[in-house]
Amino acid sequence: MHPMPVAIAIGDVRWRDVAAVEGTIRSVRVRPWADHVSSLECTVVDSTGGIELVFLGRKRLGGVHLGAEIRAFGRIGAHHGRLAILNPVYELLLPDDL
Repeated sequence: MHPMPVAIAIGDVRWRDVAAVEGTIRSVRVRPWADHVSSLECTVVDSTGGIELVFLGRKRLGGVHLGAEIRAFGRIGAHHGRLAILNPVYELLLPDDL
């Protein structure tokens, strides 16, 4: 597996960029995506802004909870009018990783 790219500030990402971001999970919710398919949506924030991480077909992911630190990588798109990464590659961060 290749190492994840260095994260940039969430406030610096733009639509259609391919980028890595990292921050604290501020909210977690499950929403319907399509017929009988749910999505797990997390708002991740850093000192510059916030972005949505959307995991299609998931209701939960181990370790993904309020207050967890996460690094995510993928193409920046839009979801419900906000910047988002759909099905990002991600890693949970330990305090030593920050």
